[in-house]
Amino acid sequence: MSFLSDFESRIGAVFGAAPQGYTEPFSFKKLAKRAAREMENETYEIDGVDTAPALYTVLVSATDDSLMRPLYEQITYETSAFVTAQAQKKGYAFVGSPLVRFMVDPSLKSGKFAVFAENVDEGTLARLREEERAFLAGSSSAGGAAAQVHPCGKRRRAAAAPSPAPASAPTPEPETPAADGLDVMPLEAVDLVPLVPSTSTPRPVPLGGPAPVVIPGEGPGAVPVPQTQRRSVPLVDPRRGVGDVAATPEPAPEPEPQVATCLLIDRQSGRTYTASAPSTIVGRERSQAGVVLRDPNVSRRHAELSFDGRDWHIADLGSTNGTLVNDVDVRECVLRDGDLITLGLTNLEFRENPR
Repeated sequence: MSFLSDFESRIGAVFGAAPQGYTEPFSFKKLAKRAAREMENETYEIDGVDTAPALYTVLVSATDDSLMRPLYEQITYETSAFVTAQAQKKGYAFVGSPLVRFMVDPSLKSGKFAVFAENVDEGTLARLREEERAFLAGSSSAGGAAAQVHPCGKRRRAAAAPSPAPASAPTPEPETPAADGLDVMPLEAVDLVPLVPSTSTPRPVPLGGPAPVVIPGEGPGAVPVPQTQRRSVPLVDPRRGVGDVAATPEPAPEPEPQVATCLLIDRQSGRTYTASAPSTIVGRERSQAGVVLRDPNVSRRHAELSFDGRDWHIADLGSTNGTLVNDVDVRECVLRDGDLITLGLTNLEFRENPR
């Protein structure tokens, strides 16, 4: 059996062992071929030895990531074993055991992927490996197929929410007299009076003259209708003064404050990135960073730019290769217009946006 067929069967066994028979979201055979091709393109002779790239980054969609994340430890192990076998077949060497990592690219649709092979030194590879282990350990139970299985092999059952107690009928409160001037009018005192057919004969209306005023209760057989009683309640507008006091004008709406932004200009490519207040993450992971850098030496969440209302600050988020400002390694510092920020191998010029 060839390396490729053996790899395909091993990946199938990983997904076959997952609950409910999950299947691969895309062809891992194609992924293996793509990784082998990337390895060939990035293999260089170093000190007389053909050295293959040891870092392989696979970009997948958010949907496929949520499915595979609990299985990444096994998937990355099998993919790394395949890459190692291919390199040994060609007589290539590595600076260390190959590292395969999966990252989310929101622009990819489900079933699509991309593979990048990159050369890094042995120290960087070791730090990236530790970073990846910490990432997988912290997200092994987040979503996906394995999240439905308890570590002991039993399915997790969601705790039944306590059923709400039946609502008791509200106890009527004793009526209290209303405040003066706001009494509720009695039903019989309103104009909603049932219509009673009148037995009186309608009087003719003379042409050209005013219509006679008919007084309720006048005429034989008429049912007396009580006069409508109304209280004289002054209309009070809460926004206006009472009596002769001048009305207070409404305050004009305050304009919405503009969001502060700053610019990061890539010295190599000239590409410009925009960071917005109150804070923006800079890193490699598209699903977590507001400014995404395609640099293998940049961590998933590398640094954070924040604005305190006056100055912009940059803080390192425990990245693998650190954060430099004007070639000085910093944990956190205030940025000034024109400062040079170095993340991995990327140099960014900081520019404040005038507000």
